[in-house]
Amino acid sequence: MYRILSLAFLAGIIQASCPEILDSDVKILNKKEYKNLCEYSGKTILVVNTASKCGFTYQYEQLEDMYREYGSENFMVLAFPSRDFLYQEFSDEEAVEEFCSTNYEITFPMFSITKVNASRTHPFYEKLFRATNERPRWNFHKYLIKKDGSVESFSHRLDPKDEQILSSIQDSLSS
Repeated sequence: MYRILSLAFLAGIIQASCPEILDSDVKILNKKEYKNLCEYSGKTILVVNTASKCGFTYQYEQLEDMYREYGSENFMVLAFPSRDFLYQEFSDEEAVEEFCSTNYEITFPMFSITKVNASRTHPFYEKLFRATNERPRWNFHKYLIKKDGSVESFSHRLDPKDEQILSSIQDSLSS
């Protein structure tokens, strides 16, 4: 006899297999909806704090290229716009969404404007800090969450397609 499993039961199973670092609710950019990052369990994830008016904003293009290239291999880019560094992000989430869509055709998930290195830092970024002992020092700092749950931290000065980052991504994808 077959039973139909409830959605709540299935959500509990998924939550139980979620690494602690991903178990965070985050607000989707320019929406009133939240997403639990456990949805990305088992994937290789590049987390980036972004800003639309920064000298490193060109990195959006590389991030989108990587997402399109490796997305079918269980790779994700997750962007967290932030105003923590000289307010180089719009204060209006609709403007952030429009800028990224129009200028870079961003298709990877973007989340609400987030505190990443200031008072009231988002709990997800606190977890990333505890895992690496490194806080973002500027926009476009990158954290790589590997499939095994380990986390690496990369400076904003490294382009997303830098060999160091690509090598770590490829190692995680092949494990």
